[in-house]
Amino acid sequence: MNLENLFSFFQQNQTILVVIGLVMVGTIVINIIRARKMKNAGNQFILEHPDAAKVYLTVKALITSESVTVHLVDGEAPVLFTEKTKSGFYVIPGNRTVDVSYTYSRPGVMYKSVTETYGPSTKELIIKANKNYLLGFDKKNQSFTFDEIN
Repeated sequence: MNLENLFSFFQQNQTILVVIGLVMVGTIVINIIRARKMKNAGNQFILEHPDAAKVYLTVKALITSESVTVHLVDGEAPVLFTEKTKSGFYVIPGNRTVDVSYTYSRPGVMYKSVTETYGPSTKELIIKANKNYLLGFDKKNQSFTFDEIN
């Protein structure tokens, strides 16, 4: 493909290219706004509850993907956070009720992918002040795990 053909392609498809560009820019703007809103909510939660703990969620993605999703914390929407490649939610100390689910996807033979979902189910967590925890899923026992991390 030479330069003239490329220039001709852009002239003939100018409207489509502008629409694609606007959708890309709009998606970036929406993601930035959502990330700032999530960060502000987390900062506000930490100001109100300085002894809050962090609960990290298991997320893995390569050929297979695994993710633990928290739906509710004590019947309310969770206050989420992200740190580099890790994500999770803030929770105040004490006995907490969390509604979580686990999703596992792998490439299939007959289908493009095979997805298994466990939950949502309710898990009781005992939270200590200013600690970090990992909420995961043990596929072998088909149960959620909850461990303190350093």
